[in-house]
Amino acid sequence: MSCSMPMRRGPAPASAATASRGDRRARIELVALLALLLVTLAASFAKGQDIYLFAYIMTISVAVGGPRRHGRAWSAIGIKGDFGADLRRVWYLAGLDAVVFQLLPPTILVAVVLGFGNQLVDHIGARLPVEIGSAAGIGAIGGLLALALVLTLVEEIVFRVIIQDRLAWFIGTPAAIGAAALLFGVTHAVGASGSPQVIAADIAGVTLDGVFFGLIYARTHNLLVTWGTHYAADVVGVIALLTIFRVA
Repeated sequence: MSCSMPMRRGPAPASAATASRGDRRARIELVALLALLLVTLAASFAKGQDIYLFAYIMTISVAVGGPRRHGRAWSAIGIKGDFGADLRRVWYLAGLDAVVFQLLPPTILVAVVLGFGNQLVDHIGARLPVEIGSAAGIGAIGGLLALALVLTLVEEIVFRVIIQDRLAWFIGTPAAIGAAALLFGVTHAVGASGSPQVIAADIAGVTLDGVFFGLIYARTHNLLVTWGTHYAADVVGVIALLTIFRVA
């Protein structure tokens, strides 16, 4: 698996990769953003509030600012064409995570075997505080899915385009995928309540999704493909919670 990297405009990918590794500014930005994310995550757990969103905002600014201020190509942050061709390269990964794993979540299956499946389903379902049988509930689901369209884009830019892609320069692509996915999973535990095993299983499930998103981004370097897979997974996951698992 090759490592996708931000690059300066140039005739050869190899020279662009060398330039990226030697880009001191990009390295400083990565360290600063990781430190900011970890500090705000710690504060989020302490306060039970989503303070880490401030780190998201700063990361988005860095991602967009690179091409605008430093003369990098927009493809450095995954904005490019070839959506159809890239999707065909990873359709099996996208389908496995966005459909199969949402309808039959591996972590829930493991939790059922270990005897706390219902608690995990209730824990995940608490993210959907709606009554689907009411008009207000249906409207709330619509609003949730509309909000998810934005949040999934933000998360993919933060965890795949910036954290994963730049970490790969230092620790390699496989380790970078795992590290970014774990951070992605941990952020979803802010404000969570329940037994340690339920919270750990929930983090594991989100982290697994993050691994698949990371694989897709590493193979395509196409933000639209990763974003589309992430959003599709959220939509199918909501449908599964409301129908198969009947949490509302």
